[in-house]
Amino acid sequence: MATSNRKRRRKQSDDPMWDIHENNIDRLNRHIWLAGETNAIEPGDEPGVEYQMSTRLIKNLHILSSENNKPILIHMKTCGGYVEEGLAIYDAVKCCPCHVRILSYTHARSMSSYILQAANHRVLMPHSYFLFHRGTFAIVDRLLPVQTAVEWGKKVDDSLMQIYVDKMKEEGKFKKWGKQRIINMMVGRMNSETDVYLTPEEAVSWGLADEVFDGDWDSILP
Repeated sequence: MATSNRKRRRKQSDDPMWDIHENNIDRLNRHIWLAGETNAIEPGDEPGVEYQMSTRLIKNLHILSSENNKPILIHMKTCGGYVEEGLAIYDAVKCCPCHVRILSYTHARSMSSYILQAANHRVLMPHSYFLFHRGTFAIVDRLLPVQTAVEWGKKVDDSLMQIYVDKMKEEGKFKKWGKQRIINMMVGRMNSETDVYLTPEEAVSWGLADEVFDGDWDSILP
């Protein structure tokens, strides 16, 4: 029985389709799929960014980058989620030695909008959207740990905002603005709208994406 199981696992690991559906990686074509790993509440609900997603993405990036330095395409289809796990994905993509493109389906919103910024080239699907807002924060503890956590949360918020600002200073209609002016504008929008929606075209004009996908796969495939 043990021998049979080993043979079955070896056969599965050699099957590209099995790797795509089970491990979210296509090693031959250098594609990675970034999507929720579990159903958190109800069947069909998207769990968002969480530790299983970030762990798998880090592993898959390492696998492809260790094989060669050719470009990698990440198909991202996820909503927001945990900040810590999202930043782990952001760092993994940002530090990858290969050229990484991210193609975002449905939405780049909340934490996934920050992940998008880590790519060397950021592409949005035509009917997707971009969304940014203030993150949620919840903690139940004694007074001092809560105060400490709040102070840490403020630092994390500043770091997240800097990710947007750095990209908007590189290109887009706000690139000639000062950093603080950009921050004030974005904070003002969040204060008045809570959830700030951008069309794919608007996201490009802001410098938060590079292009809207036009169906030319040859232009973005590794």
